[in-house]
Amino acid sequence: MTRTQRILLLFVVLALAAPASAAKKADARKPAPPPTPEVLSPADQEKLLSVRAAVVDGYGHMADLVLASRLPDNRTVRAAVGPASDGEMALRLFLRTARMVGDPRVYSDGVAEVDVEMPFDAIARKVAQLCGPKADGPQALADLRLQVMDGYLRVEGRGRVPRDLAPEVLRKVEATRTDELVEMFPVGWERVTALGRFDAVRQARVRAYAAMSEAVRAIRLSPTRTIGDLTSSSPAADTLLDAYLRGLPVVGQPRMMPDRIAEVDMAALVRDLIKVLKDIRALAPADGNLTEDQIDQLSINLKTERLTATGYGMPPPDQIKPEESLPVAPGPTMPDWAGRVLEARGVANRPDDIEDLAEAKVLAARSAKARAMSDLQRQLDAVRMDEDRTVRDRAAKDEVFRRDIVALLASAKTVKHEEQAGGKQWEVVVRLPLVRLWEFSRPRE
Repeated sequence: MTRTQRILLLFVVLALAAPASAAKKADARKPAPPPTPEVLSPADQEKLLSVRAAVVDGYGHMADLVLASRLPDNRTVRAAVGPASDGEMALRLFLRTARMVGDPRVYSDGVAEVDVEMPFDAIARKVAQLCGPKADGPQALADLRLQVMDGYLRVEGRGRVPRDLAPEVLRKVEATRTDELVEMFPVGWERVTALGRFDAVRQARVRAYAAMSEAVRAIRLSPTRTIGDLTSSSPAADTLLDAYLRGLPVVGQPRMMPDRIAEVDMAALVRDLIKVLKDIRALAPADGNLTEDQIDQLSINLKTERLTATGYGMPPPDQIKPEESLPVAPGPTMPDWAGRVLEARGVANRPDDIEDLAEAKVLAARSAKARAMSDLQRQLDAVRMDEDRTVRDRAAKDEVFRRDIVALLASAKTVKHEEQAGGKQWEVVVRLPLVRLWEFSRPRE
């Protein structure tokens, strides 16, 4: 091949490679495709909804425990703050900050169980804040203190997906990201009358308006002046602002939460608020130093286009029917063993070869807990479900039942966890009611 032929061949190769190189560069300049949204299977949807319902149920159980606890004057916390009052509302909302501990326990019958806990000292401080100084002290919440373990009040919540879940609700779940899954269960409102539901939503609307009014009046127009200061100089200006706030729309539908709290959201567009403030400025001549430019600056200072506020309401106690008013569906007879509660004890000595005392105590506590759980599992395996087989026999042949047994053991409650023999030993006692075993072991329909 001559030199001229080699040069021509090189040009041909470069010409063929140029489009591919340009395509690669063009692809590199293209924005990355958006991530594919997570698609949940129907089974995963039901699991997520069951766990969420269980968490909210746990919040409700914790609130019931705290509200039923007694103060030094022998009143309950509910009586001290007032039923369905702002105080009870504030306490229930505070207890919603309890955190879930451990992994959710989901059984084959669709029931999910979770444990939620909160520091007892934080609960006691909140109760003292709501009930006054007389609610503080060692005698306050003494009955609740007996249920505290290692400084935390822990309760269990249980939830499941209703069998008649509407198709539109499932479609909403499919279109919602996992971390944005909303509460969709009106569980807890079965005994509330129609008038009680209406009154709860009405209270929520009133409180949403009050929260929005307080937030708007606290907005600063200048380093020394708030919107509240501007309107207080003129009754007409205050009336104009109040009329605007009362006419704000409610965003979306009221939410009937499982802990029997109705929630309502209210929104105000910043651009509309600016227009109202300009009208108010004309009615408040005493604030002549406030310019329209300062009012227009609000949209920049607030860094948002919309202000939102949430109001909460609860049905009055006299609008909640007693539990016996609900129809009781006939069911199979519970066997004798289902009413039993297993209890197991584990004791472990503190290791002598560990110099760090704190580490030695932790190891002893873990060893005692492991021994207690081992004994509990032995007792559970020996439970005779019928004349022909025990729990161990059925678990050996039924994989689904075996997974349920693992979840059941994880639900065992620690009722004692303390040092013994002057710190040389650690003792742990766990308990496990068998009623849940009977529930998920029954034949499926």
